[in-house]
Amino acid sequence: GASSAMQLLHRQIAASDFSTLKNSMVGCYLGATVSLPGVPGSGSIVVPLMRNDASGHPGNDSLPRTSYTLKNLVGGVRQGYRLFQTGKFNDAKACFSDVLTQIPLTVAENRKDAKELVELVEVCREYITAIRIKGAMSEAAANPVRSTELSAYFTHCNLQPVHLLLALRSAMGTAFKNKNYITAASFARRLLELPDMRSERNADLRNKATKVLQKSEQMARNEHNLNYDESRSFQIDCKDFVPIYAGEECVKCSYSGSSYKGSSMKGKIDLTDSFCSVGVETIGLVTGGK
Repeated sequence: GASSAMQLLHRQIAASDFSTLKNSMVGCYLGATVSLPGVPGSGSIVVPLMRNDASGHPGNDSLPRTSYTLKNLVGGVRQGYRLFQTGKFNDAKACFSDVLTQIPLTVAENRKDAKELVELVEVCREYITAIRIKGAMSEAAANPVRSTELSAYFTHCNLQPVHLLLALRSAMGTAFKNKNYITAASFARRLLELPDMRSERNADLRNKATKVLQKSEQMARNEHNLNYDESRSFQIDCKDFVPIYAGEECVKCSYSGSSYKGSSMKGKIDLTDSFCSVGVETIGLVTGGK
């Protein structure tokens, strides 16, 4: 029943706030049943649908039919990509969040599908984090230091190349406007290295990036000190949006993989998936793929 499903999800991925999962769980249940009308004056009969009864009733080995498939989830992610590309960030975030609630209820048919489900979790985490940083950038627009830092972190989210191009263009412009020329030059170089920049449709942006790089190399100064070191790899704190460098204390969500600096988020609900507890060590996502 529902209680055993919630217990399993809690053990596997530390799911704790099931109000976020409610719609997906109800949809999963409804997709595994069919309602047949009874005789006049009586209620309908609910009949469970199975996915392993092709050659006869499996008895105690019955497995319910699943309404969520890998194909559906990939479609949801692609819709999120399209909305992100057109600047509809709130709608894109809703798409990625929906996929995150459906993945734990999806059964993989093989190892390849199981691996792809894990990859989809990572994709959703990166895009949700990027969209949340984008929102923070709007709020910090009047603060040159913070807006430049956030635009820098935005470029370190693992996005599709066409979306990374947009992030680097924004970060380059922000850093240049705020007179952090060394940082602007770095973004211009990264931008010019992208394969998409060779396309004719990006000719104007390529010329702009080249001019920014030349001007920034002439100025060769940063007006502001930033909490950002491009030479060191780091994870992004999904609460305060600051770098977490190697060796620094942090806690993670066992499902989404989101990181949080220090231990203040331990036991609290993850801000990426909105239903799992942070800092709880679990077995992780179980997809059923063999």
